[in-house]
Amino acid sequence: MRLIGQRQAGRAVIALSIAGIVAAASIGSGLAIGHAPSPPEIETPAPVHRVDDLQARLAAVDAALARKDVSRAIYLWRDAHGLALGLRRWDAMTVVGDVAMRIDAATSPLGHPTGFRAEARQAYLRALYDAHAADEHEAIDLIADAFAAMGDEKTAAHARALR
Repeated sequence: MRLIGQRQAGRAVIALSIAGIVAAASIGSGLAIGHAPSPPEIETPAPVHRVDDLQARLAAVDAALARKDVSRAIYLWRDAHGLALGLRRWDAMTVVGDVAMRIDAATSPLGHPTGFRAEARQAYLRALYDAHAADEHEAIDLIADAFAAMGDEKTAAHARALR
């Protein structure tokens, strides 16, 4: 009985191997003939446009917070955060961190911090990394001040030590 199961398993492996070879051959022949789909072209907007986009998105976050539409503010903030990450600029991440702190303040019941304080901290850490890589001493001071405003004096001191 066991021998029959092994034979069937062996046949299945052979059948799958043959199917794989046939699939690879048909893909290869399609590439040789020129039937393969061409990759989509990616257009990267100029950095100025992306910075303008970031400012517009963060303004939309503030507008949503003014309307007390917190879920929309969070959605827009996440979009802006992704854009800021792509910019790889300390100032973009610092502003994103500042807006995250405003979301945290708007969502904190009776002044107790929410999860958005952690989002702000991560944005400030990324900003610190980018500022340090760019050797921007004034930026490091600004980011250290942001950590201090959060009540994170230890990280603020570490940031100032990077200068």
